[in-house]
Amino acid sequence: MLTHLGFLRCGVDQAVFFRRERWAVIMVLVHVDDCMIAVTSITLITDFKAWISEHVDITDLGKLHWLLGIEIKCDQEHHTIHLSQHSYINSILWCYGLQNLKPVSISMDTNI
Repeated sequence: MLTHLGFLRCGVDQAVFFRRERWAVIMVLVHVDDCMIAVTSITLITDFKAWISEHVDITDLGKLHWLLGIEIKCDQEHHTIHLSQHSYINSILWCYGLQNLKPVSISMDTNI
């Protein structure tokens, strides 16, 4: 459907679509029934949501915080993005009953 809206599919990842409009770029990453929008211009987000809502029902969950189990924190002031799988790691520890383990230093040659 995105190709009908003028998007091109990424040659490396079939779940990534992009569209260029003059100096602006919009990228849409799709996973099942979720998508993430990355743009160079905020007005493109509004336009994209209007275009896509003409074809399917959408729910706007706001700014991205989680994607496929990865926590995402954006700091626009410092132009950084922090990705964390802390929650995933904790779920593995709980699954195997290792949540109460504490880190231990051992004397070991770090060059081995």
